[in-house]
Amino acid sequence: MSPEQPRRTSGAGSVGPVEVGRLTGAFDLLTVGQLDVIAQARRRCERLVARVRTDEQVERLEGLAPVMPLDERISLVAALKDVDDVDVVGPAEAAAGLGPKQAYLFTAEAPGATAEVLRPRSDAPALPAVAEVIVRTEASDPGVRVGYVPGGWDMFHIGHLRIIERARSLCDRLVVGVVTDEALVRAKGRPPMVTLAERAAVVDAISLVDDVVVDTSSNKLLAWEKVGFDVLFKGDDWRGTAKGDRLEAEMAQVGVELRYFPYTPHTSSTALRSVLAAR
Repeated sequence: MSPEQPRRTSGAGSVGPVEVGRLTGAFDLLTVGQLDVIAQARRRCERLVARVRTDEQVERLEGLAPVMPLDERISLVAALKDVDDVDVVGPAEAAAGLGPKQAYLFTAEAPGATAEVLRPRSDAPALPAVAEVIVRTEASDPGVRVGYVPGGWDMFHIGHLRIIERARSLCDRLVVGVVTDEALVRAKGRPPMVTLAERAAVVDAISLVDDVVVDTSSNKLLAWEKVGFDVLFKGDDWRGTAKGDRLEAEMAQVGVELRYFPYTPHTSSTALRSVLAAR
């Protein structure tokens, strides 16, 4: 059960006549605006290569260093369903000019093609209402091991991606639960920076994610009734606690395995919140 799964497109629209297109940009933080630009590019080509600017190039163009370092930005954009390959903008190309600020450059691999500036569209399709946020679970075939990993996924970062990668390696089909704004306020004492609909859209864009549901309750038996998962993934800060013991007992009643993942403080939404607040 390797995390390397066939890439799915996100239904952004039919591909265009150009075989290969290259989209150049910072790809700093995964937002619905960035996903919209990638969707625009993907409609123009059959195969999309994301070309990521280095930290120095981003700072030179935008006047600010990227929030995320180059290696993390590469990993995140490479994980998207609509991106087929990733490379880095070289120094020679950067010396010739980086293009306009806060924009992406799309170039088709075709004779006479010129760079096209792409930005998030003001008339992009509206995100679904909370009640309609991506709830797409389907009955699994017998023998398919379904995993469920709930989380806030606020300001999606490399730590979030590593959790999804590890969870996907331990199941055949991965369903991700996106916790509501209200539940995050109860748990953390403050609202998320990104809305529920946007957080769900970003998670759904990750190629290793098979389905996304809205997680409305701390009672995971309710999630189990909706999803029908075989294994539940939680952070190891629950291990050995009263709430963890209760959860283990509840999951055992329905034959669900509980797997703990270690918390890695390298990147967190709290840290990103601090970085953005300082700008």
